[in-house]
Amino acid sequence: MTFVDLLGRDGYEHELIGKIVEQVSREIKPLTLHVVEYRVGLEPRRQNVLSLLNVGCDDRVAKVGIHGIGGIGKTTLALEVYNLIVHQFESSCFLENIRENSEKHGLIYLQKIILSEIIGEKEIELTSVKQGISVIQQRLRKKKVLLLLDDVDEQKQLDAIAGGNDWYGLGSRVIITSRDKGLLLSHGVESTYEVHELNKKDAFELLRQKAFKTNKVCPNYADVLNRALTYASGLPLALEVIGSHLFHKTVEQCKSTLDRYERIPDKKMQTLLKVSFDALEEEEKSVFLDIACCFKGYDLTIVNKMLHAHHGDNMKDHIQVLVEKSLIKITESRSVTLHDVIEDMGKEIVRQESPKEPGKRSRLWCSEDIVQVLEENTVSE
Repeated sequence: MTFVDLLGRDGYEHELIGKIVEQVSREIKPLTLHVVEYRVGLEPRRQNVLSLLNVGCDDRVAKVGIHGIGGIGKTTLALEVYNLIVHQFESSCFLENIRENSEKHGLIYLQKIILSEIIGEKEIELTSVKQGISVIQQRLRKKKVLLLLDDVDEQKQLDAIAGGNDWYGLGSRVIITSRDKGLLLSHGVESTYEVHELNKKDAFELLRQKAFKTNKVCPNYADVLNRALTYASGLPLALEVIGSHLFHKTVEQCKSTLDRYERIPDKKMQTLLKVSFDALEEEEKSVFLDIACCFKGYDLTIVNKMLHAHHGDNMKDHIQVLVEKSLIKITESRSVTLHDVIEDMGKEIVRQESPKEPGKRSRLWCSEDIVQVLEENTVSE
C-alpha cells in the first residue's frame, strides 16, 4: 500500500499530514545550539570537561557539574561541549535559566520541557512534581540521552529534573551548571569542573574583539586597555560589558567610562553577580560583606578571629558556604580573597545603604569616608 493510498482510504489527510509534519520536524530539528560569537579561551576548558564526561563509555550514566562565579562563562562552555557530543545521543535537551524559570513557572514547567524535547510529546499533563518525576523515570530509563541543565541553584530543582542515575539509559550524560559547588556535591555529581578567569592573553583578545571589532588597535589606547584589563581581572562578563561600552569611543571618552566603572559598578554586572549574594542566609551575607569591604587578602586564621566575636562558632561554616558559592576563595597560602568585580559588588551593596552619608553605612573602608565620618561625628548607631 502506498502513502497516497493511505491518505485516500481513511479520509483524514489533514490529520495524518499534521502528524507526519510534526514527526519530521522532530527528526530534522537542529542538534547544535547557538553559542556566543566570541569563544576566547574555550579550547582547553572544553577538553577538560570532555575528559570528565568520557562519552565513549556506554556502560554507565555520568553527571558532570560546571561551577564558578556569575559571568565566568559556565553556560558558554557547557554549550560548546553539548554541541560537540549531542550527535552521539538518541535524544537531547537543553534546559536553560533553570533558576529564573523555576521561580517564574515552577518545576512542573521544567519537567514538561524535558519530556517534550526528549519524547516529542507536546501536550503532557502533569498534576504534580512527583508525577513528573515518575513519568520522566519511565520515559527516559531506556534512552541514551544528553541533558544540559543550566543555572541550577536549589536542591529541589535537581531532585525534580535530574534525579538519580537510574533515571536514564546507559551511556546517558547530564551536564549541570551552577554557582554552587556544594549543591552539585550534595546531589551526588561524580565530577566537577571549576571555570576560572581568563588569562591575560585571552582577556586582552576578548576585550579587543568587543571594544574594537578589528585586529588593529591604535597605540593611543594602550593605557585604556590596561586599565580595563585590570578592572575586569579576567571575568568574561566584565570584559564584554566594558568592551561594548568602549566601542567607537575616543581615548578620553574611554577614560571617562572607566572612571565611572571604578566609582560605581555597572548595573548589568551588579544584577547578575548579586544573584549569588541574594541566595545567602542573613549571617552569610554579613560575613561576605565584612570580607568584601574589610578583609580581602587577610590570612584565614586572622579573618576567623576577627569575625568570631560577632558571628560566633558558625564562622567556619559561613566561610565554607561562601567558597562553595564561588563568592570567595581560599588561596594555597590560606589567605582569603575574592574577584575584584565581586568585591566591588559587595562594596556597592553597602554604599547603597546610604549613598550620600557614609556615617549611616554598616561598614567603612575608604579612608576619605572614614576621616569625614570621624571629623563630622556622623557615625550611626
